[in-house]
Amino acid sequence: MKVKKYVGDTIQDTIFKVKADLGADAIILNTRKYTKGGFLGLKIFGEKKVEVLAALEDEKDEGNEKTLDEINDLKNMVSNLERGWKKEEDFKENLNQNVGEIYDHLLAQGVEKEYCKNIINNIAKNLNEDEDFSKVNVNDFKKELLRIIGDGEGIKTAEKNKIVAFIGPTGVGKTTTIAKLAAKFSLEKDIEVGMITADTYRIAAVQQLKTYSDIMNIPLKVVYNEEELKETMNSDFADKDLILLDTAGSSWSDKMQLGRLKSFTNKKLIDETHLLLSLNTKKEDIDKVLNQFSNLDADKILLTKIDETTSYGDLINIRKDYDLPYSYITYGQDVPDDISEANKEDLLKYLLGDKYE
Repeated sequence: MKVKKYVGDTIQDTIFKVKADLGADAIILNTRKYTKGGFLGLKIFGEKKVEVLAALEDEKDEGNEKTLDEINDLKNMVSNLERGWKKEEDFKENLNQNVGEIYDHLLAQGVEKEYCKNIINNIAKNLNEDEDFSKVNVNDFKKELLRIIGDGEGIKTAEKNKIVAFIGPTGVGKTTTIAKLAAKFSLEKDIEVGMITADTYRIAAVQQLKTYSDIMNIPLKVVYNEEELKETMNSDFADKDLILLDTAGSSWSDKMQLGRLKSFTNKKLIDETHLLLSLNTKKEDIDKVLNQFSNLDADKILLTKIDETTSYGDLINIRKDYDLPYSYITYGQDVPDDISEANKEDLLKYLLGDKYE
């Protein structure tokens, strides 16, 4: 049995394509109308299309019970898909037009569909007893997105000798990020800063941080284990207000390396730990990183390379699954620039783009 999909401008045109290709004995399994493209997410400017799913039985399949079962399975599958499409259309028909446009935009940005629907459901529940989606307006939607993103929590330096560790997968930008923060606190806030690196696996990482150390006149120490870290804090860096600890990057699947990092995130020694995530990483890989690094008890999430993506839906997805505040975002290689505290309004602007206003 041969199954093929055909697309045309009208149902007649598309059926003609089916007959011309498969012949008069073709079986029409399903037809669907949809809109292709559009301007600024508005379907009214899109191109109307018709999709036909058709099948042709081989001669050897006639009377074959297995083939008939396959056709029935296909029909059931198509029917289920059609019900899903209809359910989605019904959901969107009940939305305010502007809210519907933002809903479509969030889906295009990669926000998980069911979570996006749940957000609107929750707003409707809080607004009215009958849970009428049409009463949800754009401001309600934006307020809920801001609540989900949450307030940013940067590093506070009220206490003396505060040590902050930075962990994350390889290539996420830990070393550059630490240099940026060291410069900001030392040069802009006149805080006594020290840098420590435990990334002794990559010579280039130590050299890179040493270069920044020399340029900014901020001391740097290299440690190989927890005992050396304690000694450095109690001697060379005893007078420092803030100590930034760089750790070795690790693959989310490298359990041995993750185990070695555990001693450098010990809560008895480290005041707070920031887990760095690159926003240009696929959602499934972000989930793996978060799951594997969860054993290291991170306190905050620091988002890097936010300038290297055009999809910001994970700003919402991450907060849905992990109750950790964002601390900073980075958006370039310049030190000490290209870093700022994670302000929820700014993050919402990234997420909504031209729909922010």
